[in-house]
Amino acid sequence: MRKGKLTRAEAIKIAGFDAVNRLDGENCDFSNRVQTDGDTAVEFEASVEFMDEDGTECCLIAYYYQEQDDLAGVEDLSLLDWDIEGYEVI
Repeated sequence: MRKGKLTRAEAIKIAGFDAVNRLDGENCDFSNRVQTDGDTAVEFEASVEFMDEDGTECCLIAYYYQEQDDLAGVEDLSLLDWDIEGYEVI
């Protein structure tokens, strides 16, 4: 099951524009999470920390997915299309 059910607008409302903007500049990496629902896409994630309105330290995560066929034989992953699938706050 793919993670990241929040939209960009929802992430901005929860974490603030600055946190989402910082996250846009972060490199993503393999999450190493195995999907058990038959989805063959490979999951990548990037994250930044932020303080919520109560002063609690939280983490904003962006999830990206690439199809295995798109990754096969690609040496430069920056050539792939890196659209954020969704966000999560923990």
